[in-house]
Amino acid sequence: MSDVAVSRVERARRVIGGILFALAGGALAILALLVRPHVVGAFYYTPRIDRLFVSMHADPILIEALRQQNLALAGKDEAWARDHDRAWNAERLQGGGPLQQAAMETPASRHLRDIVLASNGLVSHAFLIDARGWIAAEPYLSFNFRQSDKPKFHYTFPFGAAGKDISWLQLSFDGSHPVCWRAETLVDPTSGAPIGVIAFELNYLKLGHFGCIEQPLHTPQERATNHVKT
Repeated sequence: MSDVAVSRVERARRVIGGILFALAGGALAILALLVRPHVVGAFYYTPRIDRLFVSMHADPILIEALRQQNLALAGKDEAWARDHDRAWNAERLQGGGPLQQAAMETPASRHLRDIVLASNGLVSHAFLIDARGWIAAEPYLSFNFRQSDKPKFHYTFPFGAAGKDISWLQLSFDGSHPVCWRAETLVDPTSGAPIGVIAFELNYLKLGHFGCIEQPLHTPQERATNHVKT
């Protein structure tokens, strides 16, 4: 083979090698872009959420709100709760009303709204749920007053202080981004007894996979309806 032919072969090899190197570099860059949010979520945002929940377990505003509602609604029965839930849902569908407006103006609801706003998009909604599974505070409108048949209550309060639920991925309450809900049982620091549940709607785009690992694994029926079959 002549020197010219050898030079051409060598040049072709270099070109092919350069193309392969560029393709490999591009693939690694794409992989890094895909993996980065999950790594950042695992090492930065998820610890922030863990610390938020720790603070909620000792939050005097939320604890007092639960004490007051558990006492105030102690004489109400399930029929009353279902009627209340229907009116609550109707207000959500029509964009608001006096029932939910009053609920959103309580000190606990304003406190939750401050937490959501201070999170810079990490938390988008929140529920404070009493010992009967009924909404005690909310920063924004919601569809249901009765949360007793929802996974966020069913898998937390009945399990005591260790109760915890992390939902499957779903859309945020305003439909703008994917989220998971994380809920934990709150305990009265005086009596040591479960007093209610705190639940936060969390931004999956920030938390990533490791911050939204479903716990426990929910049934297809629960995922489809957001209700627990009892």
